[in-house]
This record gives sequence, C-alpha cells and structure tokens, in this order.
Amino acid sequence: MTNASPLTQSGTTMPGQAPSGANWLATSGRYSARMIDAALALHDNRLSHAEPLLRAQLKDHPFDVAAIRMMAELAGRIGRYKDAENLLRRALDLSPAFNAARANLAITLYRLNRPAEAIAELDIVLAQDPDNVGHANLKAAALGRIGGFDEAIALYEGVLKDVPNQPRVWMSFGHMLKTVGRQADGIAAYRRALDLSPGLGEVWWSLANLKTVKFDDADIAAMQAALADSGISDEDRFHLDFSLGKAFEDRREAERAFAHYAAGNSLRRTKIVYDADETAQFVGDSIATFTPSLISAAAGQGCAAADPIFIL
Repeated sequence: MTNASPLTQSGTTMPGQAPSGANWLATSGRYSARMIDAALALHDNRLSHAEPLLRAQLKDHPFDVAAIRMMAELAGRIGRYKDAENLLRRALDLSPAFNAARANLAITLYRLNRPAEAIAELDIVLAQDPDNVGHANLKAAALGRIGGFDEAIALYEGVLKDVPNQPRVWMSFGHMLKTVGRQADGIAAYRRALDLSPGLGEVWWSLANLKTVKFDDADIAAMQAALADSGISDEDRFHLDFSLGKAFEDRREAERAFAHYAAGNSLRRTKIVYDADETAQFVGDSIATFTPSLISAAAGQGCAAADPIFIL
C-alpha cells in the first residue's frame, strides 16, 4: 500500500473532505436552482446526478467558470485527470484570477505526476492565499516528489507551528520525515496525528508498515475502538484492519491476524478497478509488438550508459 495523496478535493479543503455547495458557488454570480442542485450532488458524491445538470448549465452558459470547475472536479473523481486539466485550463483562460480553479489545477497536476508544474501553480495560489494549510501541504508533498526534501520539511514545520492541530498535516509530515531517514521523528509525527485523530487509519498503517513498530495493548484497543465506529470511512476501515492484522501477526495470533487481513483486503478490493482480461490483452499486445525484429531495428537508440536500473 502506498501513502495517500495529501489532498483529495479542492485546494481549500483538507484531505477526505468534499467542498460544500456554498463553496462551489462562491465564485459564481448565478445561484440558480440547477447550480445549487449540482453543487449539492457533488458534495454528496452523487456524480450521475451532478453530470447532466452541469452539462445543461454549460450548454446554456458555456463561459460559466464555476460550472467548468465543477465539471473538472467531477472528471477528477472518476480518474479522468487529463480531462480535468483541460477543463481547469479553460476556466483559467476565461478567468485568470480564478484562484480556486488554479488550486484544483495544481492538485490535478500532482495526480498526473507532474509535481514541478503543480508547484508553479501553487506558488501563484499561495501568493494570493498564503495562510491556506491545504495549499502548503500539497506544495510540500510535491516538493518531496522532486527531491526538495529540506524545503518540504521546512514548509511542514512552518505550517504546523501556525496550525498545530491538523492531524493529516502531521501525517504527511511523518511521511516526509520517514522518507529522509528520520524514522524516530516520523514516528513522533504519526503519534501526534493519532493524538488528534485516533481513527485515522492511514497513520496506523504507516506505523505498521515501518516494520519496526510493535503495537502495544493500548494501540490495539485504540484501533479496535476506531474500527467499531460505524461512521468511519472505508479507507480508514481497511487501513485499520491491515494494521490490526500486522499487530496480531507480530503476536503470533494467526487466526485473528488473517481475519483482519481478509476483511481489509475484501473492502480494499471494492475500491480497485481491475480487469484480468484487460491485463492479459495488454501483455499479449506487448509480446506481439516488441519482437526481436523491432528490437534489432531500434539498435543503437536510447541511452548508451550501462548503469543498472532498479525499479522498486
């Protein structure tokens, strides 16, 4: 499992939260019933309801930048990040000062693994909104992707000095500290996140995934209590199951460990779009394409260095 992205929705929200309908429409001069309905549908993740409303709005008002931004958000939620990027650039062409759309563009570029471009957009956003924790958190994460670890850590430290009660920022800070080898400091950051939000499953899994942390009775009790809360998200739930699985595995309680691993994997599978036939087709097409004759025809191209490449 990998660590999650620091943000999930607009740059003005913290991870795991969707923007409210009022936030979506704050930049629009038209508070029509259709737009309010679409905003509420987005808030509730009723995407099939939101899409036709937004399409109708854009048919009637093709230059409505708020509707364009909302359509981009919808595209992003179903993984169509390139479409989201195009829509957000259209919104910014129409309204270059539309800071909320630029923040969304930065998130989209981050998800497209274009962190340097995301940072460039975030610098513009932060110039207008320097105290926004979400923007700073995302910039720190993007800096980490391009090796700017010292700058990222300094940014996290500055954010947490000003707003110390942000569990997800402490979590992201822990990820960064772990990356640079400051494991003890990373564990302390994770523990601080759990002090603020004991049910934050990704933090428990981050500790478990270090392989050096052994959960004690209090840790197990805290995870079990969080898991018993019917209101937690599916993501928190499967992370907690995986973490409890690791805790019981370390204690050599195999039956309890596998029960949690099975529950976590069962729920995690519902979130993964995978088609075995599609993968088989891709492998078959690759074998058919990269023939000895193609490799021979391409001889001498590419990088001549003999350095080994390790893909982990």
